[in-house]
Amino acid sequence: MKKVYSVMASTAIALTLALSQSQAASADNSMVDAGLDEAKQLYSKALPMNMDSLKRAELLGQAVDILTGVIENDPKSLEAHRKLMGVYLLQQDYSNGIRTLQNAITLAPEDPKLFISLAFMYEHSGALEYADEMLNQALSLKPGDKVTKMVRDYKVAIRKKIEAAKDNNNMEQLHGGENPMDAQHGQLKPGADTSAH
Repeated sequence: MKKVYSVMASTAIALTLALSQSQAASADNSMVDAGLDEAKQLYSKALPMNMDSLKRAELLGQAVDILTGVIENDPKSLEAHRKLMGVYLLQQDYSNGIRTLQNAITLAPEDPKLFISLAFMYEHSGALEYADEMLNQALSLKPGDKVTKMVRDYKVAIRKKIEAAKDNNNMEQLHGGENPMDAQHGQLKPGADTSAH
């Protein structure tokens, strides 16, 4: 039960960070704003659907297309990067989420929330040492007291996972016996229910 709660809490934290509003865009970016709003509507519709739903996959795919277009038109849009990372998180496409966050960090290297989100992506892709290092980076930016406490608690959980994996001499054990880098994140499983939930 604790493990389920921990996963749910981590997911809630990551989604909160990913989908949080950044600074308001300027008035000349109405196309960017329209794209961001449209993508948000798509992933909001997809969120409550069954993970294996074809409709969910289609909606999230459309959101990715819109957000990558927004980023092509405005590569400095931190909000678009955050939302795209959120969509990749919903798709469980951690490798693209990691790349998106790395790009976002170049735009706002002083934002500890980006490093926390990157730690979450690394954790779920099985790269626990990288996750731990990203949490160190977040702490080095001296976030507020609430964030610092959350990061320290998260760091303790990551360190426990690392130690458990070392004790068992097997990083794959943490991911159901599969190598996390071989997983088909964001892919529909063969025979999965393809109806909307």
